[in-house]
Amino acid sequence: MSPYVHICSKKSGGEPLYKYMKRHFTFLLVLVMSVAAVHFAFALSRSLPQPEIFFPKGYDTNRTEQVHSILRSDKFKYLGGLTSYWEPEWSTTLVYEGDAPTLTAFLTDLNEIKGMNVRLTFSNDLSKETGSALQAGSWWLVYDHTMPDTITVRINLAAPSLGRDKFELKLPKARR
Repeated sequence: MSPYVHICSKKSGGEPLYKYMKRHFTFLLVLVMSVAAVHFAFALSRSLPQPEIFFPKGYDTNRTEQVHSILRSDKFKYLGGLTSYWEPEWSTTLVYEGDAPTLTAFLTDLNEIKGMNVRLTFSNDLSKETGSALQAGSWWLVYDHTMPDTITVRINLAAPSLGRDKFELKLPKARR
Protein backbone atom coordinates (compact mmCIF):
# COMPACT_ATOMS: atom_id res chain seq x y z
CA MET A 1 0.00 0.00 0.00
CA SER A 2 0.94 3.56 -0.53
CA PRO A 3 2.69 5.23 2.40
CA TYR A 4 0.22 8.15 2.12
CA VAL A 5 -2.73 5.97 3.05
CA HIS A 6 -1.15 4.86 6.30
CA ILE A 7 -0.01 8.26 7.54
CA CYS A 8 -1.82 8.80 10.79
CA SER A 9 -2.67 11.93 12.67
CA LYS A 10 -2.21 12.14 16.41
CA LYS A 11 -5.35 14.35 16.61
CA SER A 12 -7.52 11.75 14.94
CA GLY A 13 -6.51 8.90 17.24
CA GLY A 14 -4.75 6.90 14.55
CA GLU A 15 -7.32 7.57 11.80
CA PRO A 16 -5.77 7.84 8.35
CA LEU A 17 -5.00 11.46 7.53
CA TYR A 18 -7.04 11.51 4.31
CA LYS A 19 -10.21 10.50 6.24
CA TYR A 20 -9.52 13.15 8.86
CA MET A 21 -9.00 15.79 6.16
CA LYS A 22 -12.07 14.66 4.20
CA ARG A 23 -14.32 14.94 7.27
CA HIS A 24 -13.06 18.44 8.10
CA PHE A 25 -13.11 19.58 4.49
CA THR A 26 -16.77 18.52 4.21
CA PHE A 27 -17.65 20.51 7.34
CA LEU A 28 -15.76 23.55 6.04
CA LEU A 29 -17.46 23.28 2.64
CA VAL A 30 -20.93 23.17 4.25
CA LEU A 31 -20.05 26.17 6.40
CA VAL A 32 -18.81 28.23 3.44
CA MET A 33 -21.88 27.34 1.35
CA SER A 34 -24.20 28.36 4.21
CA VAL A 35 -22.48 31.73 4.60
CA ALA A 36 -22.64 32.27 0.84
CA ALA A 37 -26.38 31.49 0.79
CA VAL A 38 -27.08 33.98 3.60
CA HIS A 39 -24.95 36.62 1.87
CA PHE A 40 -26.85 36.06 -1.39
CA ALA A 41 -30.23 36.47 0.35
CA PHE A 42 -29.14 39.78 1.91
CA ALA A 43 -27.69 40.89 -1.41
CA LEU A 44 -31.23 40.90 -2.81
CA SER A 45 -31.94 44.00 -0.74
CA ARG A 46 -29.94 47.20 -0.61
CA SER A 47 -29.96 49.90 2.02
CA LEU A 48 -30.34 53.41 0.60
CA PRO A 49 -28.25 56.16 2.22
CA GLN A 50 -30.08 58.75 0.11
CA PRO A 51 -33.61 58.64 -1.31
CA GLU A 52 -33.88 57.02 -4.72
CA ILE A 53 -36.28 54.73 -6.53
CA PHE A 54 -35.17 51.84 -8.68
CA PHE A 55 -37.39 52.47 -11.71
CA PRO A 56 -37.87 49.89 -14.49
CA LYS A 57 -35.55 50.01 -17.50
CA GLY A 58 -36.84 52.39 -20.13
CA TYR A 59 -38.98 54.33 -17.65
CA ASP A 60 -39.69 58.01 -18.45
CA THR A 61 -36.44 59.81 -17.47
CA ASN A 62 -38.18 63.18 -17.06
CA ARG A 63 -40.63 61.69 -14.56
CA THR A 64 -37.76 59.89 -12.79
CA GLU A 65 -35.88 63.17 -12.36
CA GLN A 66 -38.99 64.95 -11.06
CA VAL A 67 -39.64 62.22 -8.48
CA HIS A 68 -36.01 62.13 -7.31
CA SER A 69 -35.95 65.93 -7.05
CA ILE A 70 -38.87 65.81 -4.61
CA LEU A 71 -37.54 62.84 -2.64
CA ARG A 72 -34.16 64.52 -2.15
CA SER A 73 -35.53 67.97 -1.35
CA ASP A 74 -34.29 69.64 1.84
CA LYS A 75 -37.95 70.26 2.74
CA PHE A 76 -38.33 66.59 3.71
CA LYS A 77 -36.38 64.69 6.38
CA TYR A 78 -35.26 61.34 4.97
CA LEU A 79 -34.55 58.63 7.57
CA GLY A 80 -33.52 55.69 5.39
CA GLY A 81 -34.75 53.25 2.83
CA LEU A 82 -34.44 49.88 1.18
CA THR A 83 -34.70 48.52 -2.35
CA SER A 84 -35.52 44.83 -2.66
CA TYR A 85 -34.56 43.07 -5.85
CA TRP A 86 -37.30 40.44 -5.56
CA GLU A 87 -39.24 39.89 -8.76
CA PRO A 88 -41.71 40.98 -9.91
CA GLU A 89 -42.12 43.91 -7.49
CA TRP A 90 -38.53 45.20 -7.25
CA SER A 91 -39.91 47.35 -4.43
CA THR A 92 -38.45 50.47 -2.86
CA THR A 93 -39.49 51.77 0.56
CA LEU A 94 -38.30 55.19 1.74
CA VAL A 95 -38.90 56.47 5.28
CA TYR A 96 -39.57 60.13 6.12
CA GLU A 97 -40.15 62.10 9.32
CA GLY A 98 -42.26 65.24 9.51
CA ASP A 99 -45.42 66.94 10.67
CA ALA A 100 -48.79 67.14 8.90
CA PRO A 101 -48.00 70.34 6.93
CA THR A 102 -44.74 68.76 5.70
CA LEU A 103 -46.60 65.61 4.66
CA THR A 104 -49.16 67.78 2.85
CA ALA A 105 -46.34 69.55 0.97
CA PHE A 106 -44.80 66.17 0.10
CA LEU A 107 -48.10 64.89 -1.29
CA THR A 108 -48.76 68.14 -3.17
CA ASP A 109 -45.33 68.01 -4.83
CA LEU A 110 -45.75 64.35 -5.84
CA ASN A 111 -49.28 64.98 -7.10
CA GLU A 112 -47.97 67.66 -9.50
CA ILE A 113 -45.93 65.12 -11.49
CA LYS A 114 -47.78 64.47 -14.73
CA GLY A 115 -48.45 60.77 -15.32
CA MET A 116 -47.73 59.73 -11.71
CA ASN A 117 -50.55 58.59 -9.43
CA VAL A 118 -50.29 59.11 -5.68
CA ARG A 119 -52.04 56.52 -3.54
CA LEU A 120 -52.56 56.92 0.22
CA THR A 121 -52.69 54.07 2.72
CA PHE A 122 -52.74 54.26 6.50
CA SER A 123 -51.15 52.23 9.26
CA ASN A 124 -52.13 52.26 12.91
CA ASP A 125 -48.44 51.80 13.74
CA LEU A 126 -45.68 51.36 11.15
CA SER A 127 -43.26 50.19 13.84
CA LYS A 128 -45.25 46.94 13.95
CA GLU A 129 -44.79 46.47 10.18
CA THR A 130 -41.15 47.30 9.78
CA GLY A 131 -39.24 44.48 11.47
CA SER A 132 -35.64 45.54 11.94
CA ALA A 133 -34.89 46.72 8.41
CA LEU A 134 -36.53 50.17 8.52
CA GLN A 135 -37.54 52.83 11.02
CA ALA A 136 -41.23 53.59 11.42
CA GLY A 137 -41.00 57.33 10.70
CA SER A 138 -44.04 59.50 9.97
CA TRP A 139 -44.66 58.09 6.52
CA TRP A 140 -43.23 55.70 3.99
CA LEU A 141 -43.06 56.13 0.26
CA VAL A 142 -43.50 52.73 -1.42
CA TYR A 143 -42.87 52.03 -5.08
CA ASP A 144 -42.84 48.78 -7.05
CA HIS A 145 -42.52 47.76 -10.68
CA THR A 146 -45.94 46.07 -10.80
CA MET A 147 -47.52 49.57 -10.63
CA PRO A 148 -44.87 51.70 -12.36
CA ASP A 149 -46.95 54.89 -12.52
CA THR A 150 -48.08 54.79 -8.88
CA ILE A 151 -46.36 55.95 -5.72
CA THR A 152 -47.94 54.83 -2.46
CA VAL A 153 -47.54 56.98 0.63
CA ARG A 154 -48.21 54.93 3.78
CA ILE A 155 -49.02 57.23 6.69
CA ASN A 156 -48.12 56.25 10.25
CA LEU A 157 -51.07 57.23 12.44
CA ALA A 158 -48.99 56.47 15.56
CA ALA A 159 -46.31 59.04 14.67
CA PRO A 160 -46.13 61.71 17.39
CA SER A 161 -45.01 64.27 14.80
CA LEU A 162 -48.34 63.87 12.97
CA GLY A 163 -50.38 64.52 16.12
CA ARG A 164 -51.60 60.93 16.54
CA ASP A 165 -55.39 61.17 17.06
CA LYS A 166 -55.41 64.89 16.11
CA PHE A 167 -53.92 64.22 12.70
CA GLU A 168 -55.31 66.41 9.94
CA LEU A 169 -54.21 66.19 6.34
CA LYS A 170 -54.97 68.65 3.58
CA LEU A 171 -55.15 66.80 0.30
CA PRO A 172 -53.81 68.48 -2.81
CA LYS A 173 -56.32 69.69 -5.36
CA ALA A 174 -57.02 67.31 -8.22
CA ARG A 175 -54.98 67.78 -11.36
CA ARG A 176 -56.84 69.14 -14.35
